[in-house]
Amino acid sequence: MDFDNSWKALLKPGEATNFFDVNNPQGFQVAASEYSKINAWWLAELSRLIYKEEGDEAGNKSKGSSRNHILEKVNLREVRFFDNDGTQCALIESQDAVNDFTILVFRGTNELKDWLANVCIVPAKWPKGGFVHTGFKNALEKIWGAVNEHLSSINSPIFYTGHSLGSALATLAAAKRPPRAVYTFASPRVGNNEFVRTLTDIKIYRVVNNRDIVTTTPPSVWPFDYRHVGELHCIAHDTRMMINPTEQTVTAARQKTERSLENAANYRRWFDPPEFLSDHAPVNYVAHLERQVFQGL
Repeated sequence: MDFDNSWKALLKPGEATNFFDVNNPQGFQVAASEYSKINAWWLAELSRLIYKEEGDEAGNKSKGSSRNHILEKVNLREVRFFDNDGTQCALIESQDAVNDFTILVFRGTNELKDWLANVCIVPAKWPKGGFVHTGFKNALEKIWGAVNEHLSSINSPIFYTGHSLGSALATLAAAKRPPRAVYTFASPRVGNNEFVRTLTDIKIYRVVNNRDIVTTTPPSVWPFDYRHVGELHCIAHDTRMMINPTEQTVTAARQKTERSLENAANYRRWFDPPEFLSDHAPVNYVAHLERQVFQGL
């Protein structure tokens, strides 16, 4: 997978055609509740694929291969898609009876209503304790009843995931119904410290790509108290994965630039988004994680 620092990769990730573009991918590690770089790659790719719209979403206009056509190549199938008033997610199941698992993947910001959810940062009380981002809470409530009903009928291990807004929704879903593990990519802050403490016993892994600006929002200073959730896995400027680094370490890493990566990723093209935005593109998360799995970085 090549890095892509274009505006299209950032704003229209669902128009890509190169999903799961590797030879002989290693199988999803169902038994792993601890962080798995293999599972991180699988879930990042699914978080990118969910942006791809089907024909009925796009006004019955063909958008190329369907999500299920792509998933069939890696022995997965989308069994249910939920869509209500701008919030979308899908249930994806393994088609391997021996390696049986289910993934709930939430779609990130894809239209105006999603952006409105992102900017509604007034805190709302969370039933199990603390306060959360009102826009994220309202977005999840639009589909949670139907999603929760289907989750109740599933017997296989379940993992939650999502990119950007999708990662915030996955986090809130885990607070309602804990899965085996949650992998978030480019997650904004979701709730305050009290809310974060309610998730202590849930396996949540938060993957951040270097300078991704979305991961620094919403604010954590007065009058807000938004905090991040989960074990941080931060991709540094030189593609190293830093696990639970200090804030000072992250800040220092973001001030550095790896020239070889800069050239390969075409960071110097005049009309591309700045790095703090291009690092948010789903494909660049996948590209980094793919290198860690298949090239041993």
